[in-house]
Amino acid sequence: MISANASGEVSPTATPPRRRGVGLAVVGLLVVGGVLGAVAWVVGPGAGTATATFQVMDHTSDEVVFERELPIGSDLELEHVHSVTKRPVQERFSVGDDTTLLLEELIFDDFGPNLPAGPEAVGDHASWSKVDGVYHVDHHGQEIGSVPLMVGSASVDHRLHFHDGEQLRLLDVARSGSRVELRVGDHG
Repeated sequence: MISANASGEVSPTATPPRRRGVGLAVVGLLVVGGVLGAVAWVVGPGAGTATATFQVMDHTSDEVVFERELPIGSDLELEHVHSVTKRPVQERFSVGDDTTLLLEELIFDDFGPNLPAGPEAVGDHASWSKVDGVYHVDHHGQEIGSVPLMVGSASVDHRLHFHDGEQLRLLDVARSGSRVELRVGDHG
């Protein structure tokens, strides 16, 4: 630091103690940040992220036919062609905790059996909208626990899409007409 004395002469002066303290604090933060960064690099991405075991349980054979870990809070989507309307249907879920699925949204463009025919209320969670000819029933994270369903034929083609891009065709793990349950939690 350069300063002028009473006679106007310019002379270098020492850094005030307060500035040295700030400098030491910055160095300390950099060291701590570096150590935390190194630990994160060694442990790996996603370490410490809570997960749940997602399962497809085939009640016809009484066995778990598919299983994988999903981060809590992640989305998954069930996509299929409606067996009556022959139109696509999307059902979006999320992992609520280590034992619960949440219903997020139902999307379709034509009415049919087991699809709502108007604004639907499940508790106080559902809202209804139509955008560009497509109906959206938003359930805002309604707790449902699990999803029971009957696996459709190849023309229905039930497919699960996971948050990381992985897909599962239910006909690859269960036969058409099987009753399955989509669930989270290790049910043994």
